[in-house]
Amino acid sequence: MRGMNLSFTRILRMVIGGFFIFAAFGEKSWGMGVLGAVLLIQGILNRGCGLGANSCGPVKTNKDISEFDPDKSIRKLNL
Repeated sequence: MRGMNLSFTRILRMVIGGFFIFAAFGEKSWGMGVLGAVLLIQGILNRGCGLGANSCGPVKTNKDISEFDPDKSIRKLNL
C-alpha cells in the first residue's frame, strides 16, 4: 500500500475496534459491535473524532493573552 502511515494510535484503534467486533459476536451485543465498527473505521481511514480539519483540537480565539488583568478578575477579600 502506497502512502500508508501507520502510527501507534492508528494501530491501537484498529486493534481495539477488532476486539470489540469479535467480542460483540460472542456477547451478541449490538452496542459493542457498533463501537468496534466506529473504532475500526477510524483506524482504517486514519480519522479522529470529527471529519473536518483540526476538529478535535482546542478552540482557537483571537483574544490576546496579554489582556489579562488580575486585579479585575479576582475579587479581593478583606479579612
